[in-house]
Amino acid sequence: MSFYEDKIFPLALDIALAGVKQTRIDLVSQARGRVLEIGIGNGANLPFYSNQAVEVVGIEPCEAMVKMAGDRLKVLSEQSKLALRLNQYDLRVGGGERLPFDDNSFDTAVACLVFCTIPDAEQAAKEMYRVLKPGGQLLFFEHVHATGAIKKHIQDWLNPVWKPVALGCHLNRDTKTLFESIGFKYDNLQEMNHPKMFSVFSSVILGTAHKPVAAH
Repeated sequence: MSFYEDKIFPLALDIALAGVKQTRIDLVSQARGRVLEIGIGNGANLPFYSNQAVEVVGIEPCEAMVKMAGDRLKVLSEQSKLALRLNQYDLRVGGGERLPFDDNSFDTAVACLVFCTIPDAEQAAKEMYRVLKPGGQLLFFEHVHATGAIKKHIQDWLNPVWKPVALGCHLNRDTKTLFESIGFKYDNLQEMNHPKMFSVFSSVILGTAHKPVAAH
């Protein structure tokens, strides 16, 4: 890890996420049952979970970020700003490509601006699908490859420069198609340019999907 990754980037992340706070609240507050959030970062979404959740498990590859998330939880708990008790949160260091959880063990999975960054996004999507129960829900908010030709070209051109600055974030992933290819069925899908995000990064997918009940 580096000083930039441990200290500077988390602050920049908080600034970036502040503009889409209401979108994140609306999404995360829908989570119910046993919940898995892939890529919790520094815990920015943790105060948005409602008491529909019975446990929130967060996984994040950066150890320094997990510590920040844990510290954030303690402060929020002391301020009575959490819907759940402190012991209902379980934060772990790890990558989405190899989840240390049993098959069919979560009711909800949350993917919030994370699949742009995971090194092997396809494997992480397969793992997320595996650990969701049949009928389990995926809540997602992801920035993706633009549909317009000019913006798409700009994203492709910027991507090699952007990736090291944003610790592996890709501007041009087709996460919508990825989720479909793994087996998720969309219940509610919005494809739009988010008004609170800078133009080059503003192409997003937002909504809900599920793992079919007949899935094995």
